[in-house]
Amino acid sequence: MTTPLDRPRANPWRFWLKLLVSLALLAFLFSRTDLQAIRALFRSLRLPLLLSSVALYLLAQIVSTLRWRRLLQAEQINLSTWRLFLLYLEGMFFNLMLPTVIGGDVVRGYQIFHLTQQKESSLASILVERLSGYVALIMIACIALILGYSHLHDPVTIWLTVASAAGLIGIIAGLLNDRLQMLFFRLLNRTRLGRFNEVLQRFYGALQRYWKHKRALLQAVGLSLILQLLVIMIFYLISRSLNLSVPLRYFFLFVPLISVVSMLPISVAGLGVREGSSVYFFAKVGLDSAGAISLSLLWFAVTACCSGLGGIVFLVGHPHPDKRP
Repeated sequence: MTTPLDRPRANPWRFWLKLLVSLALLAFLFSRTDLQAIRALFRSLRLPLLLSSVALYLLAQIVSTLRWRRLLQAEQINLSTWRLFLLYLEGMFFNLMLPTVIGGDVVRGYQIFHLTQQKESSLASILVERLSGYVALIMIACIALILGYSHLHDPVTIWLTVASAAGLIGIIAGLLNDRLQMLFFRLLNRTRLGRFNEVLQRFYGALQRYWKHKRALLQAVGLSLILQLLVIMIFYLISRSLNLSVPLRYFFLFVPLISVVSMLPISVAGLGVREGSSVYFFAKVGLDSAGAISLSLLWFAVTACCSGLGGIVFLVGHPHPDKRP
């Protein structure tokens, strides 16, 4: 049986295929961009603002950790904030390194299961945490679209926002609807995956228990809103470090949509997809491709820099388990 840390070796061709997609998209974008303009932007980089964005990114991960801890506490799983922060750093690192969009979450689930031995509840907390973040993301995008519609008449932006909101509603409905649950397990039993029926039912039950923890869910969504606002401010700080002059209000609409598009599991860590969507959206407000690509690449550099801390945590290891509430 493979562990989450072994899975990248099981299907190496997926990683190389996604890497090929990332490189092809980046090559296409660079071929249509003034490279001298990109060099000029990086030469004029305002380092203090960039370092501020790095500090803000780490603060965002602390907020993410507090959100995760609150959801775990709802299931009577008590671990210190510091230990969970170390696990979150590891997850960041593997999100960047593994050839799958959920690689870091798998590793986090694997690690916390060994700490708590509460498999279903631990894994359910990670999924609920991700869903709360997606709820906040779509909320901000919808509000920004409503308030900024008079300044931006773009059907693609509108339909992407609506489709993302509809997809979120569909996922939540599927998790909570008993009839859909019965249909899913009935179909599962007719496939080779039927042997996992009992495990999946326990996991599904753990997910549904979170619906009863309404206070914890509201707090998680509230922390997710703070987190997404921090992400938007990080993008804005990076733009200012590049001396770009895009008004802050557009970041509230574009950053959530870029985040949604970057979740598509067709590239490595969203590389290429994120840059392409940045070029598309920011072109609507007059930013050229050199500025949009530079902004997106610096965002990736900030995340990679902070994710490197997770690699150090993984190599050094964790201290003895601390189960203080």
